[in-house]
Amino acid sequence: MNVKRTVGITLGALALGAGLLGAGYARSQTGRQSPTYTSSIQAEQRTGEKARLSALVKIDAAHAIAAALAQVPGTPLAVELDNEHGNVVYSVEVKTGSYEIHEVTVDAGTGQVLQVSAGGEEEDAKD
Repeated sequence: MNVKRTVGITLGALALGAGLLGAGYARSQTGRQSPTYTSSIQAEQRTGEKARLSALVKIDAAHAIAAALAQVPGTPLAVELDNEHGNVVYSVEVKTGSYEIHEVTVDAGTGQVLQVSAGGEEEDAKD
């Protein structure tokens, strides 16, 4: 009888632990921040997809930089083709004359600026 009780308690504890782990995973997935914009080109998110994304774009990195600088005057530091939650965009980092860093999100299909984020906003959201 003691063995049955011990096995029952152990199985119950395992089931409870699995349930708690599942709830934690679900909460971590719902806590992810989605962009407030939608780009003109949509794609599934995959790892190692830079070549596939490059085939989808309608503007090049130079046009993305020009669009970003028209919105946020300064010096471009970096440009990267990204898939942000299914949105194919260029992320352009720009340093302003007052030494602030802004990330400008540019639609890879139209060249439209979709979002401008101040340098520390994204890091603060992760913490």
